[in-house]
Amino acid sequence: MAKIPEYTIEKIKDSNDIVDVISAYLPLKKKGANYWARCPFHDEKTASFSVSPSKQIYHCFGCSAGGNVLNFVMEYEKLSFTEALKMLAERAGIPLEFEQVSPQEQSDTGKLRDMHERAIEMYHQQLFSPSAKHALDYLLNRGIKEDTIREFKLGYAPESWDFLVSKLSGDYTPELIQKSGLAVTSEKDGRLFDRFRERVMFPVHDDRGNAVGFGGRLMTNEKSDAKYLNSPETPIYNKRKILYGLNVTREHIRKEKKALIVEGYMDFLQLYQHGYINVVAGSGTAFTLEHARLLRRFADEAVLCYDSDSAGQKATVRTGFSVSAQKLECKVLMLPKGEDPDSYLRKEGPEEFFKKQAGALPFLEFLRLHYRPAAMSPKEKSDTLSALLEELRGFADPVYREMFARELAKMFLVEEQTLLRQLNRQAARSPEKESNLFMGDKPKHFKNQGESAEYFLLHLLVNGDLRVRKAGLRYLSPALFSHPFLQQVLNALLGVLGKHLSIPAGHIPDKIDDPKCRGFAIKLLMEEQNTVNQEQVFIESLKQLELQILKDKYDQLTTALRTASPAEIPDIMKKQMENLEDRKQLNTLYTEDIFREVDL
Repeated sequence: MAKIPEYTIEKIKDSNDIVDVISAYLPLKKKGANYWARCPFHDEKTASFSVSPSKQIYHCFGCSAGGNVLNFVMEYEKLSFTEALKMLAERAGIPLEFEQVSPQEQSDTGKLRDMHERAIEMYHQQLFSPSAKHALDYLLNRGIKEDTIREFKLGYAPESWDFLVSKLSGDYTPELIQKSGLAVTSEKDGRLFDRFRERVMFPVHDDRGNAVGFGGRLMTNEKSDAKYLNSPETPIYNKRKILYGLNVTREHIRKEKKALIVEGYMDFLQLYQHGYINVVAGSGTAFTLEHARLLRRFADEAVLCYDSDSAGQKATVRTGFSVSAQKLECKVLMLPKGEDPDSYLRKEGPEEFFKKQAGALPFLEFLRLHYRPAAMSPKEKSDTLSALLEELRGFADPVYREMFARELAKMFLVEEQTLLRQLNRQAARSPEKESNLFMGDKPKHFKNQGESAEYFLLHLLVNGDLRVRKAGLRYLSPALFSHPFLQQVLNALLGVLGKHLSIPAGHIPDKIDDPKCRGFAIKLLMEEQNTVNQEQVFIESLKQLELQILKDKYDQLTTALRTASPAEIPDIMKKQMENLEDRKQLNTLYTEDIFREVDL
């Protein structure tokens, strides 16, 4: 790989504001100097993921993920360093001249995506071959136009056991092909064979347009095989975070601030080719809270359009709560009995469908019609309300959750306070513990005041001004620290500042090789401390550090005194007196003069 100059890397990072980049992935909320969101790298209910615009870094106080804009893109998109750098360079319009990433340099993620791109092309070409006429006819007879077929690269997987595997084996290892989800290992002889056979293929992309998986519709009447088959979970395909078609419709959704949500690939394609270009569909799984979080990045309103059968209506309830939990305005498009979006649009035409959309019901009104509480027995009401309160547990905003519960109480003619008590009891039984981490998570379990001083000295080294950094290089050394890990961090920080004294604080972690030390430095950068007078805090922390060392030595002398011989006692007591005198000297030893030393 051609070496990319350091100044080019820095230019790319500097040209991609971290708040702008991350806000394209997560809904950020400003609180204080930083922006906050729920962490995308672990499950949580409260926002512990913080982004600093001034330092151009992010940090999660829950799972300790952190870094700069390049680190975020690498982690979120699962890209190699070079792949992430190229993506950010394109975003900023910066020419990046380097050789094409070789297979050896490319990350597994890149290889898996390339593998899927190749599979899309092969399946798509196969669809227009004479042997696939029945598959093409199926799509055309279902009302899918040829232009739509070509735009979405629909394809056909032939009946052959190794159509795809035979073509991929020359460039990828068997382990990686299996990892892609495109192939399965035979239990008999361990050989690889194609996962998808004799199926119409629907390529699936993430919201940035990366190929990640497939859905396949069976073309035979073989009852032993599933009618629909989807790619399994892989390193690049998380079904709970992928919405079919969002890569194509996201900008239209962002512009309209509204999204139509349907269940299947065919529903999506039918609506899209009739001009509903703000539509998305699920992909191999039911609609989830993660899907709703993804959609909230682009929309303020969601209109649900599911099948009118019993299963479709139950799915509407679940999806409605997931969407509402993210404070998206939720409406439900009601279709006549026996219809789905695909069939209704083909039968009645786009104008009638538009009228249905315009008359979509607010989600709470849909719940009233769906459950008909007035016709329920007391037990049915109780069971239904318990289930609905469970759905409310996904609401992160406690005020919005309570408001929703009050509306349910009115709907089911139950006393509000009774329902709210039940909601609180269910929340109390929840194993998930919530905590407000907006202001940072400071360590509270120091062994002694010396360790506390070590921590605050490290904080000042990272966040302090030039005078504090210079004093740190003169007066601090790992030998002064007692905590093993804090010693490592200090050693790493001194190494960076010794070479790059004036480095911006946000760039310090980039120079630290050890991942644990780098993560801790990011945590220190993100924490808010009351260091109005940095120099005074430095002095007091340094004195506290020296005082703890003297106290520890005094305790050792006291222990030695208990077992000392009569001849040793006078010497030990003399050392104790010297120790006490040394403590008194600390106030004169560490003053503001330490900042007036000759510059390094």
